[in-house]
Amino acid sequence: MMDALPKKIRTLCVCFMVAMCIPAGINADTLELSTIEWPPFTGSTLPQHGINSQVITQALSYQGHTLAIGVLPWNRASRTVKTGQVVGYYPTYYNPSSELLFSDPIGASPIVLIERKSNPIIWDKVSDLNQYELGVLKGYINTVEIDEMIANGSQKFETGIDEKQNILKLAAGRIDTIIMDVNVFEYLKSDPQIAKVAPLLQVNPKIVQDKTLHVTFNNTQEGKKWCDIVNQGLAQFDVQAMQNDLLTPVE
Repeated sequence: MMDALPKKIRTLCVCFMVAMCIPAGINADTLELSTIEWPPFTGSTLPQHGINSQVITQALSYQGHTLAIGVLPWNRASRTVKTGQVVGYYPTYYNPSSELLFSDPIGASPIVLIERKSNPIIWDKVSDLNQYELGVLKGYINTVEIDEMIANGSQKFETGIDEKQNILKLAAGRIDTIIMDVNVFEYLKSDPQIAKVAPLLQVNPKIVQDKTLHVTFNNTQEGKKWCDIVNQGLAQFDVQAMQNDLLTPVE
């Protein structure tokens, strides 16, 4: 299966090995997935390639399997699954209308608004955001309501190439607010450029939506096999507790 991967994915592929005693009768194998640069959840420079990668690795370890990943831009990562180049990708939000398969949660993703302290966002229902220009990312799913408002033209928005660019735009007053995962925002405060503007910004106290993160698999026999294996492993430990531990800085 590795030979079927594009050359760029092969060169970026990183294997995670978990030393363990493999139960009798179980053949160890490698699950090959695509992922993206989305710290602290995934990323090529993160410890063990991010929280989600560590959760999946832990889930696979119960049956002696290992994880190999290719880190790609989001649209390319999802396309490698749709074209059958790999069996799955992560992290994704659950989409009940998708024909693909979704694993049980591999993490939690509280979606919030980031705002300037000098210009807090006042809102009760999602449609109240129409009066503000919202920073979003190209190709990323936000929430069903917000994406519908963007699609029908009722929501003012500006697209950024990544969260860092959107945060800098917000601090400069070029947009009114950003929708993003609160953990990603907190992680990016360690970036030198973001650290300079972080005192100007804050998290809006009202959560837009609590989401879960998943591995998305091809709806094929191979995809179903790996989805079942991952789910069996995820049932063996507390995923949220593991995420919380990994998000807690070591003092």
